Amino acid sequence: MTISDLTTLPLRAGAALRDKRFFHPTGVLCGGTLTRTAPAGEGLPMVSGDVVGRISKGAGTPGSLPDFAGLAWRMPRDADGSNPWDVLTVSSSARVALRPVATWNAAQYSTLMPLGYPSGIFWLRATMTTPLDGDGLSLDAVRERLNSGGIEFAVEQAFGIGPFFPLATLTFDRELCADDEDCDQAFDPTVRSGTNVTLLPGWLTSLRRSAYRNSREGRDAQS
Repeated sequence: MTISDLTTLPLRAGAALRDKRFFHPTGVLCGGTLTRTAPAGEGLPMVSGDVVGRISKGAGTPGSLPDFAGLAWRMPRDADGSNPWDVLTVSSSARVALRPVATWNAAQYSTLMPLGYPSGIFWLRATMTTPLDGDGLSLDAVRERLNSGGIEFAVEQAFGIGPFFPLATLTFDRELCADDEDCDQAFDPTVRSGTNVTLLPGWLTSLRRSAYRNSREGRDAQS
């Protein structure tokens, strides 16, 4: 057992006690599309296509109470090959600092870790551009909007410490299932990061991989 496994072992017990994922236990699994808006070959190798995503609450606070807002999505391939690519983002400030929010539209979603690619080191962030009705951080408001027109996010990338510029538009237009117990799709960018994309730094990726694995094993979920 590695140091990373030992460090994250309590997450397995926590997930088992909750019978839910330790991180972002409540959310809405949805389907949609990603449309690349950046020129081909400019920056990260995202391509247009169908995606599966999840909009979630990090601590699982009830109702519309504030929380860490989460956004994850899986692309079945990228410009370099057919390896699937999971992206996980959470509401943050200054790229790396977790920040709870009171509404979905107030969140600036960040990967919290940079992405390595042969052309350099990049950051990813996203913002919800579709206004949601209702107050607070309610998953019911997300479901209602999915059923009445869809939810759109603007995805941006930055090279190193440079400014962000548009990369893609992410659009969810349907809820894939209504029961949290049947919607336990495991998104894990430490094992699915595209063909030539890697999370950086490596030691933190290893720790994060163990954390996700222990959370899945604790609730007896598939990878």
